[in-house]
Amino acid sequence: MKITIDTQDEGSRADKFVEKKLKEQGFAQASRNMIQDSVSGGLTVNGSSVKNSYRLKIGDEVKIDKQYWETFFQAESLSEEIVPQEGNLNILYEDNDIIVLFKPKGLVVHPGVGNKKGTLANYIKYYLHSKNDFDINMDKAGIVHRLDKGVSGIMAIAKNRAVQDSLKEQFAKRQVEKIYLAKVVKFKASELATASEGNIEDVLGELADRKVDYNKWFEASGYIGRSNIDRYKMEFKLYEFPGSKSAKSYILPVNDNQILIKIVTGRMHQIRATLYYYGYYIDGDLLYSPRGKCSSEKIMLESIYLSFIHPVTQKRMFFINK
Repeated sequence: MKITIDTQDEGSRADKFVEKKLKEQGFAQASRNMIQDSVSGGLTVNGSSVKNSYRLKIGDEVKIDKQYWETFFQAESLSEEIVPQEGNLNILYEDNDIIVLFKPKGLVVHPGVGNKKGTLANYIKYYLHSKNDFDINMDKAGIVHRLDKGVSGIMAIAKNRAVQDSLKEQFAKRQVEKIYLAKVVKFKASELATASEGNIEDVLGELADRKVDYNKWFEASGYIGRSNIDRYKMEFKLYEFPGSKSAKSYILPVNDNQILIKIVTGRMHQIRATLYYYGYYIDGDLLYSPRGKCSSEKIMLESIYLSFIHPVTQKRMFFINK
């Protein structure tokens, strides 16, 4: 959908304009809150990505990718549209309000185009339904955050809408701690090679004792936005660029091919794009490998640590996968 901006839409924010046009095209569920983190993927202005807050000008050539948004909304299915399906769940912890589980590699989190079944959301809905413990008011069957298909690790699931909203707010306010372990391949000279090396067992011990000193880790602060060369990829840069958002991670090399990463922000492909900038790609990552010669379609990246405040008890909880 191509639109030339005239006086009617002059001054409109990019995200509000997209919301308006999507609703005109029949996407009744479109809302600014739902789409604002994805505008850069489904909208270009004069051929480039822009920030959500960009104010449209007369003569701007705007392109809205309808196919992108169709895929987006299919992936953002409400709980009532998710088909319950029996499947294996590796539950680490459960109470009346939350589930913490380990997601294996190869398992898709949300239903989408071509995968209406066989996802984590399908399995969770079946599991909660079987216990008469499913809140239809939740979206995405209670899922609060996601891991890519090829990524394994710890995830938190809500069992009712109030808890889901609380956990989402914690993620939005960066109150959730997340640490990943990546098996990497170095493809160019990198300043990370001179960073102080850590020890996985020592870090896990520090996590258990709540005494991690992130001042000893390499701080990677910059901006992440969609690549203009490959729209499926995100790009990390030290400076702000059109459509980008601030991104911050702490990185601790463990040895030549293992790196620990604590993400502070939660940008799309944050770990993959950041490591690529610093001269590494994750083993098994076909998308970010410079030559596409990875050995496996399963990305060697795992969420090994997750910490958040329990929405009901208000106590901080810690989960470590060793």
